[in-house]
Amino acid sequence: MGHEIRKAYADTSMGQVHYRIGGQGKPLLLVHQDPQSALQFLYVIPLLIDAGFQVIAPDMPGYGLSEGTTEPPSIPEYADVLKQLLDHLSIDKAIVIGHHTGASMACQMAYASPDRVERLVIHGLPWYTTEEREERLARPHMDFSAKADGSHLSDLWGLIEKMSRGVSTLESSHMAALHTLWAGEKHWYAHHAAFSYDMTDAIKAVRAPTLVVTNTGDILHFVADRLVQLRPDFAIVEIEGGTSYVIRDEPETWVGVIIDFIRG
Repeated sequence: MGHEIRKAYADTSMGQVHYRIGGQGKPLLLVHQDPQSALQFLYVIPLLIDAGFQVIAPDMPGYGLSEGTTEPPSIPEYADVLKQLLDHLSIDKAIVIGHHTGASMACQMAYASPDRVERLVIHGLPWYTTEEREERLARPHMDFSAKADGSHLSDLWGLIEKMSRGVSTLESSHMAALHTLWAGEKHWYAHHAAFSYDMTDAIKAVRAPTLVVTNTGDILHFVADRLVQLRPDFAIVEIEGGTSYVIRDEPETWVGVIIDFIRG
């Protein structure tokens, strides 16, 4: 089946936001992990269109082709941009799916704008304790600025290989490196936002039916148990293996575990 996916821009309070949109049916908003872009969902978008959804996948501010800010935004500010995108598209309510930092933004949107979120899927929500957030905030920002000997490229590749543990496809690792360089010196902004914000109140207050997705090879796998202990009403599904790039590496598997839930 053919998939016409259009690309466009929406004006928001954080500048122009680039997004991809395609399909017909119930709106489904995909929120990527950072420092990636909507390209994280490149292989799942056609599957979700085939499943009967209208899919909207923005590049969050500062990433991909979207404009960014001069200072690190907050998770509430990122989440408000998602609401503004729905306003731009005249969409009253959507199913919202977020991964890693995108899960923080999606969860916050469900908290701050409950009337706009029909269902919520959070995969790898970075919900840390106060001590964990303080430790992560204290870490120095990694410097991948260009060096004459090209060592910034090998340093970045080494970091990504460590995160993927050799399990991810070379393409996913390459895309992760590309996006980090693309975001430039501001690549850390969304992570700073996630580490600076305690999601506890938002998680407690979410009213939308919610699915927690986790995969055993994800660096945030440990958070899933915390979530369902706090919210035993949340559904949970676990994918065996994979890495932080599982959505791009295993698109059929990922769509398969969420499809019944998002169809409601």
